[in-house]
Amino acid sequence: MTPDIVGMRITRSIQSVEKDMDELLAKASELMVEIARGRLAIVENAHSTQRPMARVAAMQRSLIEARSELVRAHSDLSKLAETMDIPIRCPDKAEDEHEVLAELAA
Repeated sequence: MTPDIVGMRITRSIQSVEKDMDELLAKASELMVEIARGRLAIVENAHSTQRPMARVAAMQRSLIEARSELVRAHSDLSKLAETMDIPIRCPDKAEDEHEVLAELAA
């Protein structure tokens, strides 16, 4: 396998993981909304759903932390590819990704 192919495969994989994590974050938020709405609709004692809501919130924090680590890994991989002179995007989709990632990782 050539360095260019490796770079393209890693790029495709990391973008896929980023998309999946964003989708999971969105679904976790939807779950929190449903719990809160359910509590408003049918629960007499709000404290009975407080613990599950706190657990979902903790899970969301963990997901955010994991997503931040993925952004940093993406930035590190992009910098590594640059030092090895490996293209990180297909030429027809070339963008200045390094600036965007540097801003996100900061």
